[in-house]
Amino acid sequence: MEVATTSILILLGIASSSIAAGILLLGRVRQRGIPSRILRGLAWILLVVGAGLAAAIAGLQLTGRLGPAQLWFRAPSFYVAAAILVLVATWWFRRPFVHPRARLIRFGLPALALASVGLLAVAARLDGRSTPMSALMPTLRTAAPALSFYDSSGAVRQLSEYHGKVVLVNFWATWCGPCRHEMPMLSSAQAEFQADLVVLYLSLEEPAVLEGFLRTHRFNGVQGRLAQAADYYRAGKIYPLSYLISRDGRVAKRWSGRPAENWLRDSIRDEL
Repeated sequence: MEVATTSILILLGIASSSIAAGILLLGRVRQRGIPSRILRGLAWILLVVGAGLAAAIAGLQLTGRLGPAQLWFRAPSFYVAAAILVLVATWWFRRPFVHPRARLIRFGLPALALASVGLLAVAARLDGRSTPMSALMPTLRTAAPALSFYDSSGAVRQLSEYHGKVVLVNFWATWCGPCRHEMPMLSSAQAEFQADLVVLYLSLEEPAVLEGFLRTHRFNGVQGRLAQAADYYRAGKIYPLSYLISRDGRVAKRWSGRPAENWLRDSIRDEL
């Protein structure tokens, strides 16, 4: 799922407004009685909804669920969401509590929230479909490890042969729906930047399976069957998985899933 930065910032504006309204309302309600309880309840609802929205956005950006362009280290909105949560936490731990179990409430509720988030994160990692952790971290422009593949003639080729050009390595499979959705966009990028870009489609499937598929599906670029790849690439762990490699052989970006078309083209242009 690809979400525009403007939409995320609007949601964060709603979250911060909801939190501010809740805190202000709590500060103004001093009296006892049913009306005051209703107002306090409304204030806490506003607080929980606002903080929950900010936490959800930060969590989705941390796990790459909002698209490669919105991955946490690329998206300023992630740091806005994180700042909102830090301010809420600061307010929570500094506000006075008049309750027999004030200490339990002050520390117990945040601990319960963190434990719930941790359990959800573990469940997401165990479902077998999560994006590899490596794809959720900055590449730091690491030198691209060795990779070899069989071309259409059966000859073994090396990634290093394309040194001096921008290379987009795409791991895919014929049965992968998101791969089929992404590949025409990669093919279009190859046609647009043909002089300086090589899109390298790599599959781990048998030649007979690939040949049958490619007879009816044609994409600009180089088709290959993976021969050997360093563990760094996580080949075959999840599909689709892509790496954008600079002219000097460094990993500029990596992502899982179909990115926004404008983001892909801008990322390629940055390396030309």
